[in-house]
Amino acid sequence: METIRLTTDVAEDGRIHIDAPTGLPPGPAEVVVVVQSVLGADEPIEWSDVYGIDKALWQGINAQEYVNRLRDEWER
Repeated sequence: METIRLTTDVAEDGRIHIDAPTGLPPGPAEVVVVVQSVLGADEPIEWSDVYGIDKALWQGINAQEYVNRLRDEWER
């Protein structure tokens, strides 16, 4: 098994093209691709932008009662 790490450009249609040499012999191979944007990767998260984002979702729900119900379900 080999691990190949490279940086490539995503085309306008959202596709990537990978051309990487390997030391593997000819024949079938399993390939796993993990794609992560490198733009803004070093920028810190601005928490004030996301603070309260799910406020409407939890409106009217008592958080402690919710957690207690979950714990009760686990104990059954």
